[in-house]
Amino acid sequence: MNKKVWLIVSGLSSVLLVLATTIPAFAYDVDDLLSKCEIAPAPEPAVMVYNYELNPETLMPGDVGVLTVTLKNMQEKPIDKELDIKSDIKGTSGYVVDVDTKTRYTMDAYIKEAYIVEKQFKIYNKYISAGVIGPDKNVDLEFKIQAPGAEGIYMLKFAADIEDMNRKRSKGIRYFIPVQVSGTVNMIPQEVSQNEVRLEVINEGLSDVNCVYVTALNVTGAEVQPEKVYVGSINAGESVIVVFTVMNAELNTEACSAVFKASFRHGVNKHESNQVCVAIPYSAELLEEHPETAFATIPVSQTPTSSPSSTPNSQLSGFCAVLAFGGLFIAGLVYLSRRKR
Repeated sequence: MNKKVWLIVSGLSSVLLVLATTIPAFAYDVDDLLSKCEIAPAPEPAVMVYNYELNPETLMPGDVGVLTVTLKNMQEKPIDKELDIKSDIKGTSGYVVDVDTKTRYTMDAYIKEAYIVEKQFKIYNKYISAGVIGPDKNVDLEFKIQAPGAEGIYMLKFAADIEDMNRKRSKGIRYFIPVQVSGTVNMIPQEVSQNEVRLEVINEGLSDVNCVYVTALNVTGAEVQPEKVYVGSINAGESVIVVFTVMNAELNTEACSAVFKASFRHGVNKHESNQVCVAIPYSAELLEEHPETAFATIPVSQTPTSSPSSTPNSQLSGFCAVLAFGGLFIAGLVYLSRRKR
């Protein structure tokens, strides 16, 4: 029994001795072969900001708009990598290293998080676990934003955290998007008379406005027709002329006036222009003397000519002139008669 145990122990010791001398050499040689092979780092998906679009194109102060950011995976297709290593290990009893592997990288990009950073803007949404972008594919991320009340150019920072399909962090995205906040609709009186009022409606913004109405408010001393004029759309930097007719003026000495304002849409946003108070001209003296012809044409007065029915003062002036002429004539005759003598 003791002999059998001794034989078993001796056999195990021999096996352990062989393994102790061969396995370290095998592991060392494989690592050495792998380190000598020129193996590139594992490829990663390449996601970038491909395009962005703001609707409306520019924002007026306080406007709400939609900023669409397009991300594209610039890797064109999946990538296959092969590794084939075969070599004899010297110093061992005929062991052969044979490494033959094939790896496929899908190049899919996982959008872990995407968001907009701008303290002066109000950002309504962000994206968490927004999905996967395959190679040579696009994805649109839409953000609802609201502009501040002050005009200016603002830089919105778009950020996205990207991972590959093994959930290894890839290169993140940090991209600045300029957004201009400016513009409004303004009104300027052009021609004002007793019969009509002409207003110029100007789009001072950098994008079109639509659903433009001009309304007459607080009309005193007259009637303005129509009460509301539909203009429609006004392109950026352009203007239109709106005409209101003045009629049925109240015949009194109070001033006639009317207040006008424009309402319009910019994208989904409703706005109102500045209010313009227009004084409608009138004649107070004409209203007092001839109320029925307050807005009629005033005839031009003419200088009266002399007639037989002159006033006594004019007749007296003519008589005195005749007497003076006669006296001078008589004096001349007397002078001539004395000279002849």
